[in-house]
Amino acid sequence: MKHAVYTGTRNIYGDMETAAKSLIANSDVDVVHFLIEDAEFSSQLPGIIECRDVSDQDLFPYDGPNVKSRFTYMALMRAALFRVFPDLDKVLSLDCDTVAVRDCSAAWNVDLDGCYFAAVQEKWPLRRRGLQYCNVGVTLMNLDMLRDGKGDEIIALINSHGYGWPEQDAMNYLCQGRIAEMPAYYNATPWTVGSTEPDRIIHFAAEKSWPTEILAEKKRHERFYREMTWEEVIERHAKWAR
Repeated sequence: MKHAVYTGTRNIYGDMETAAKSLIANSDVDVVHFLIEDAEFSSQLPGIIECRDVSDQDLFPYDGPNVKSRFTYMALMRAALFRVFPDLDKVLSLDCDTVAVRDCSAAWNVDLDGCYFAAVQEKWPLRRRGLQYCNVGVTLMNLDMLRDGKGDEIIALINSHGYGWPEQDAMNYLCQGRIAEMPAYYNATPWTVGSTEPDRIIHFAAEKSWPTEILAEKKRHERFYREMTWEEVIERHAKWAR
């Protein structure tokens, strides 16, 4: 089965719902998980979505070096998905500011053999030092392999040292040589490598980095899925899930 997960504090539940609508409408995903900080979500959701209250988590101390206004413990939870979902082998993790605009069913088929995760390469940071650095806004996580001890190392590093992009930095630093590169059209941002194929998932982080005319067009996609009803979403999903 194909599983996807979004994590977020209650102030971004609306973005989470929009992101999930777009993914469900454009893939054959079987289950979408919402990791939230409430017993129930703020609106009624279809059966394909499962919500889990993780506000009682004890993995990332609230006074830890990376739990602050910019990054909450909810954002860090993606680094602990191997524990949150002990029965899953892999899961597609997505930021709540992503929007799927074309069929992305094949994202779960990216080859993870021998790799801890697959993600889209960024253009600059660690390449200058000969290191691989990927953006984890859309990440296929090899949960089974992360249970070899590497997942625990990532959590420990996040809890011991402050980073600019906590879970992303820790995952990239500790998994060098075991990171699979995902096709760039699954995480289209101004700073990820470009693709000759049309975007499949657009990532709206750092919106000021987008050229105005391109951002306006991409925002049109976001509005489209935000306004789509769940009935319409499930109807579109049915053609991929057959």
